[in-house]
Amino acid sequence: MKRYVGFLFLVFAFYGVAGASENYVTVYSDDLALIKQVRTLKIEDMDRFRFTDVPAEVIPSSVHLRSTSGNTDLRVIEQTFEYDLVSSERILQKYIDHPVEVITEYGDFMKGVLLKNQPNSLILRTYDGIQLVPWNDRTTVTVEELPEGLVTRPTLVWKLAGVKEKEEAVAVSYLTKGMSWQAEYVGVQNEDAARMNLEAWVSVNSRCGATFEDAHLKLVAGEVHRVPVQQARKADVYRMQAEARADRGFEEREFFEYHMYDLDRRTTLTNNQIKQIALFSSTRVSTEKGFFYNAAGDAKKVEVRLTFVNDKKAGLGRPLPGGTFRMYRQDKESLAFVGEDRIGHTPRGETVEVTMGKAFDLRAERSVADVKKVSDRAERRSVEIELRNNKKDEDVQIVVEETIPYRDWEIEDANFPYTKKDVNHLEFVVPVEAEGTTLVRYQLLRRW
Repeated sequence: MKRYVGFLFLVFAFYGVAGASENYVTVYSDDLALIKQVRTLKIEDMDRFRFTDVPAEVIPSSVHLRSTSGNTDLRVIEQTFEYDLVSSERILQKYIDHPVEVITEYGDFMKGVLLKNQPNSLILRTYDGIQLVPWNDRTTVTVEELPEGLVTRPTLVWKLAGVKEKEEAVAVSYLTKGMSWQAEYVGVQNEDAARMNLEAWVSVNSRCGATFEDAHLKLVAGEVHRVPVQQARKADVYRMQAEARADRGFEEREFFEYHMYDLDRRTTLTNNQIKQIALFSSTRVSTEKGFFYNAAGDAKKVEVRLTFVNDKKAGLGRPLPGGTFRMYRQDKESLAFVGEDRIGHTPRGETVEVTMGKAFDLRAERSVADVKKVSDRAERRSVEIELRNNKKDEDVQIVVEETIPYRDWEIEDANFPYTKKDVNHLEFVVPVEAEGTTLVRYQLLRRW
């Protein structure tokens, strides 16, 4: 393989290159980032200028070039994105029907025309006939030169117009896939579930194919409309890196119809890495624990949910980006993990509801006791919901959430008050005594 390494360096020395850059990275939560790089371009051939070190996931049609030195005539009039990267497999694919030299793991030397490259073997046509050569990491394959079209790193090749100097100071902006972020919340609840200490992190996942040194980092929370992408992404494995600074973090501000978080220091975003950075320091938040039964979700079990209001009175009052919420509870000697959920983007003043899990001592069962047709266009259903509390010394309230999958309906003869949440949902708040059972009954009149 050594023969084509020197060849690569000769190729790239021939064309113009882009110098070191100042990096500005704005990451969105849905596999998208906006990159701005301020560079000085050393232009030797404006018909084939190579802009290297771009991500493999760059969206070529999003590239924007502008001069920062006042040259308003500078522009790109033609662009090619080269992304066929050098690898052993790609080189051998390009060398089908071409001569290669092979030294096997046992030291045997052979020369011939490569007919096929298989996962564990090479098929050669030699002077002695067709040879099947085992291929593994101890096999050496030598080729004459780098096949045409392969590159060592993704590259934008530009044809430029309006070049006035051999060096041009420019700002290049483009969108890339392969970068995303989400919030990670850690709550530690006290024993009576009335308060918790809440910390927030952001996890920036970079798998775009490029590294950005000392970048100015911004994160955008909100749902940016994009054209759907149909190609699925393969699963990858990433390195983890945690980073926290108590004295420095993100500053939040409104931006368009979204919220933007600016990191007040620079950070390096390395390819195939998840970096965690503190979003805000620990704060005490007032919380409530509640029990909820929804037969559409689980026909037998009652959920435990933690709720709190995102306002200053409760201890927050800041926009909360969507992400994973993990809850722990303080035990006598240590912390115990009690559940996790995912929350959406939550503005100030809204209520956050986090599902922790299923209550061990609470059970429920829903049934339709009777169905009667009352006319050609109406029927009446008798619904019963049994709630059982097996706790020995704790009375509870269970919120029963009912989903009504009809357009025209009304409730008759309910034995508990209810609240109609919207056109298809209603709620009962039902007290259940310790070691007791409560039965909720109502009739549903449906029309069509």
